[in-house]
Amino acid sequence: MPLFADYTTWAGKRVLEIGCGIGTEVVGYARAGAYVTAVDLSSESLVLTRKRVDVYGLRDRVRFYEANAERLSETLPVEPYDLICSYGVLHHTPHPEAALDQLRSYARPGTVVKLLMYYTWSWKVFKVVVTDGGFRFWDWRRIVARNSEAQTGCPVTYTYTKRELAKMMTDRGFRVTEVFVDHIFPYRIPDYVQYRYRKEWYFAWMPRSLFRLMERNFGWHLCITAVAE
Repeated sequence: MPLFADYTTWAGKRVLEIGCGIGTEVVGYARAGAYVTAVDLSSESLVLTRKRVDVYGLRDRVRFYEANAERLSETLPVEPYDLICSYGVLHHTPHPEAALDQLRSYARPGTVVKLLMYYTWSWKVFKVVVTDGGFRFWDWRRIVARNSEAQTGCPVTYTYTKRELAKMMTDRGFRVTEVFVDHIFPYRIPDYVQYRYRKEWYFAWMPRSLFRLMERNFGWHLCITAVAE
């Protein structure tokens, strides 16, 4: 994430993050010198982000808004930003296209947008359908939605191909400059939740070069960078 988020490039710039969660990227950008507007649907997430911002002494660099990304302009004043980002969030909103329409309102020519969405042709989709879905590939969308996160029952999870996500951006007046996939989670969940980092046996024996090749082709994270025209 630090490489894709590219914190230092945005020193002195205005950054809008949609779905700040517990504030990891908010702190990253603010520590690098950016002025950040943090938006989340969850009031509890915003409380945690405020605490983290306070710990780092960055309160003067961060604004907070509790808002729905699909109706962002109802809460957040419409004004241009240098960077608009959302990492692992918009694939969980019922109407991602509506959220992207909203983001366009906060972009001026030259505004950069960075999104991290979930990738359809990923190892994660295959593994979830096999292990949790009993090979029911015809029902893969529902199976992935239910099992996409650490806790089961996530109500909405969409996945995208590179072409699908790029088209969503170009249809809204953005020029795509980079699209790539990355990240395969290699650890055994029962151990991971106990802070023990033990890999699944098939990843433990896999050469690092082969694992990176898999990540670059079948990673779970589809990362796109685009510029407003």
